[in-house]
Amino acid sequence: MNAEKIAKLISSVGQTHESLVMGGVISDQPLSRLYPECERLDLELENGIELTFWDETKVLDSFFITLMKTMPGTVKYEGELPLPYVSSMTQSDVHALFGEPMESRGPIKMPQPMGQTGGWEAYPLDPAVHPGKKVVFQYTAAMEVKTLVFTLIDKGHE
Repeated sequence: MNAEKIAKLISSVGQTHESLVMGGVISDQPLSRLYPECERLDLELENGIELTFWDETKVLDSFFITLMKTMPGTVKYEGELPLPYVSSMTQSDVHALFGEPMESRGPIKMPQPMGQTGGWEAYPLDPAVHPGKKVVFQYTAAMEVKTLVFTLIDKGHE
């Protein structure tokens, strides 16, 4: 996948599965449920690229890019990213680019195999280009960016 396609997917957060297929953003692939009662439907586009749709509306509410393999079975994205994102970033890099986060959560210890995490920080995207959207940087315990999550600020559910 190239940086232009990633940028198109970021712009597509908030649109329905049907409109993404009709617009040629994604191919018409079946959405999968992680477990029977799950209210989200997932679509893995390629290694390290995952889309999550709200089951009730089929609206794309989150777009994940995995930058680091941190657990067994995790697959990292190897393609291009649109600027200012790069495949290897630290919390210091994020702060230099984006400043103070709008939301954050510090490090927490998760059950194995995840173990210690570095927490996360969220920043609003440019409202002129991406109204109502934010990017979340998820960190390793060493404060390296492991995942980028592009999501709606107000999903209208939870």
